[in-house]
Amino acid sequence: MKYVKLGDMLTDAQIQRCCELYPDNERIRDEVIKPNLAAINARVGQENDASYIAYAVLYAIARLRSES
Repeated sequence: MKYVKLGDMLTDAQIQRCCELYPDNERIRDEVIKPNLAAINARVGQENDASYIAYAVLYAIARLRSES
């Protein structure tokens, strides 16, 4: 398993959009992750599942919000 930061997978604009869609996991997957999956795969150097990435993004946002 490879560990990457959210900013290593998504652009700032994509992260902002995910925050706007939070906590809607399906919309994060369908509107942000799926259309950009090829670029995400290239950035992290491995094939990824859109549903898993969306869940990881959702988890990261939830953690960040709980720390605020």
